[in-house]
Amino acid sequence: MKIKSIGFCLAALAVSSLLSKQSCNAFSADTSQSIHYQVKANGKMLYVYDAPSAAYTFAEVNGKTQIEVCADRDVKWVDIRPFRLGIKARWKDSTIWFSIDQPCHLSIELNGNPLTFPLFFFADASEKNSPESSGPGVIYFEGGRVHKAGIIRPVSNQTIYIARGAIVEGSIDAKNVENVKICGSGILSGTGNDKSDNWNHYRMIRFADSKNITIQGITLVDSHTWQIVPENCENVFISGIRIISDNPSDDGIDIVRSRHVKILNCFIRTKDDCIAIKGHLNYPDTVITDDIHISGCTFWNAAWGNGIDIGFELQCNEVKNITVKNCDFIHVDKGAVISIHNGDKARVSNVLFEDIRIEDCNQKLFDLSIFYNRYGVDRPNTQEESDRRYLNGAWDGVLYLSPAEKKEHAIYRGYIENINFRNIYITDGIFPFSLFCGYDANHMVKNITIENLQVKGKKITSREDAHIYCEFAEGIKVL
Repeated sequence: MKIKSIGFCLAALAVSSLLSKQSCNAFSADTSQSIHYQVKANGKMLYVYDAPSAAYTFAEVNGKTQIEVCADRDVKWVDIRPFRLGIKARWKDSTIWFSIDQPCHLSIELNGNPLTFPLFFFADASEKNSPESSGPGVIYFEGGRVHKAGIIRPVSNQTIYIARGAIVEGSIDAKNVENVKICGSGILSGTGNDKSDNWNHYRMIRFADSKNITIQGITLVDSHTWQIVPENCENVFISGIRIISDNPSDDGIDIVRSRHVKILNCFIRTKDDCIAIKGHLNYPDTVITDDIHISGCTFWNAAWGNGIDIGFELQCNEVKNITVKNCDFIHVDKGAVISIHNGDKARVSNVLFEDIRIEDCNQKLFDLSIFYNRYGVDRPNTQEESDRRYLNGAWDGVLYLSPAEKKEHAIYRGYIENINFRNIYITDGIFPFSLFCGYDANHMVKNITIENLQVKGKKITSREDAHIYCEFAEGIKVL
């Protein structure tokens, strides 16, 4: 029975490209169907794509929907994350069944090993009010095609619409614009956007010195660089996007010296930081990062980096008023779930992390630290000197200073203060340690409150039980 069932799935996978093109022509017929999965929603075959680290597919969900997944391997265990959604699967041999009744972003992982090519399932509500074709103010990419677009440069009051089933190979770059919207249910692909092209594709989506920017609904895959980057922007709204990549320096969203930014209901799987909040580039110190709100997101940080990082590059006067709420960290393979790495002179203050669930973290929970590092303004002049000073320990990018040198570099250091963690739940995996480390007695980590930290249902009420290490830190409370 087992051999027959697996053989059936393998045969189905072999012909799935043809079947998908016949029954799901809203998806691009110019790409290859996944060799790892076949997926149906209420009996209708979905088109399944392969990315470097996972397969992924999309479905419109209007009410209860039955999902059937046929995998390319024998299945003895299935995890559907985030666990908060409570979606339970049943399976036999290599076929998996489960049901959903609302839009969601899922990671379907087989046999207890998330690194062996999981399936990301993105369930969306039906699209409404989408443009039918190009028109005044619209750059339209139709479904069913791969568009080799190169660098797209929108102007003010313009919409870039990537339709369901469209794959756009290229990047988006704009400066000094306002009222620009990027939307749709299609894919923006980084295929070909590598550094060998003289960084013509420097960022996947970059807006500089702009305002009233909306990025909504699209999926970004296979980026070789930072992916969504607002630089000195105001009023940025990012909602419902999906990011899948597995390349060095592939930060998902980097907020640089921007203000009034909202990030809602996104799924981000990157090798580097999922979200990084920064304060660098060539602006006056008074151009700060302020009023950032992140909620309803699912994060998977792999290999290096952190789940959410404020830092390293914090060269403006202030980074403040940041709120992260109701988010799921399904995997943090290395680094910290939440970090503030102040590598420069900014004062980081008034930050709240609330209602955070951690399912799998292998190193650090919280990491709030001020230090000399290879990204700061006072970093070594050569790579050789940076390598010589590299401090191989709990941090990536931190460099050694002698006591005398440490005093000399103190003028470049900043502050971390008034940070609150509330309702933090480690629901599975190990209990990682945390760091609160200032630079010296004048540049400290101060006034940190951890309220209702729970580890697999047990409330933690002391610094020792919370696995916290402190150095040049004061006012650290565990309640």
